[in-house]
Amino acid sequence: MARRKSRKSKPRRSTSKSINLFNVAEAGLIANAVTQGFFNCSINAFLFSKDGTNSAGATRKAITARELISGITGATGGYGTETTSTYTWNNTTVTSTLGQSFGDQVKENLTENGGQMLASLIAIPIAFRVGAKLTKKPRAVVNKIGKMSGLPMRV
Repeated sequence: MARRKSRKSKPRRSTSKSINLFNVAEAGLIANAVTQGFFNCSINAFLFSKDGTNSAGATRKAITARELISGITGATGGYGTETTSTYTWNNTTVTSTLGQSFGDQVKENLTENGGQMLASLIAIPIAFRVGAKLTKKPRAVVNKIGKMSGLPMRV
């Protein structure tokens, strides 16, 4: 049997990895919707806040990343939702628990914010797909300029 003629394989092109800012923005908005739904705070407050309070100091039913980590590791102030205090009054020691357990708090947050979170998780990707199609040509020009300048980002 005769040997088949085969083409030489082309060497693989190496493309430099670039960051797509459009995808980063979409992922940020989706992460914000999820933290709002589960933990009742924005992604910024979830990552950088110390406790579940807003700027005015009023307590809200929010759980931050710091509280989650301290709850997992067993440190004080864990989860930020349930606190136990002990005090003595008229020679009687009273222990009271304020707030809810972690699971109950997440369930309440989902009850309050679940519909909005679900709508956001559906609407954000659709909006970004439509926006990507509408802005395809201007973004191509910006990407071309960025590639010529050597920036590792694209829009």
